[in-house]
Amino acid sequence: MSKALDKRAVDVILALMEDLGEITTEAVMDLIRPHYMFDVHAAKEREIRRKTHRIMAKFKDDKGVRTCFNYTDALGQSKYVNIDKTFDINALYGVDQQLSQKVSGLRKSGMKSSRRILELSGQMGLFGEADG
Repeated sequence: MSKALDKRAVDVILALMEDLGEITTEAVMDLIRPHYMFDVHAAKEREIRRKTHRIMAKFKDDKGVRTCFNYTDALGQSKYVNIDKTFDINALYGVDQQLSQKVSGLRKSGMKSSRRILELSGQMGLFGEADG
């Protein structure tokens, strides 16, 4: 039983997104459903992992700032670290790198979204030049 969705099904979904520009979650689910091979054990483990992440993400300081993060150590083992309590500088480097990558990715996506808003509102040409 394959864990991965057939590449052809993924390609169809991505092509639809490219063509349509917008698609409902339910429509994507309907496209996946016939190709999805359900594994009870894998689903249970996946849900336990998600629940673990949600619980650990709730660990915050007295100001409400998250202090517990997941990182992968040098041996490839996934661990949680309380950044306020740890003395392991490598763990802190791991968390810092992960957070920096997430912020960078969000910043790029935000800039892309903002550019598209400007294009659609007529404040910027479709090729990036400012209209005026």
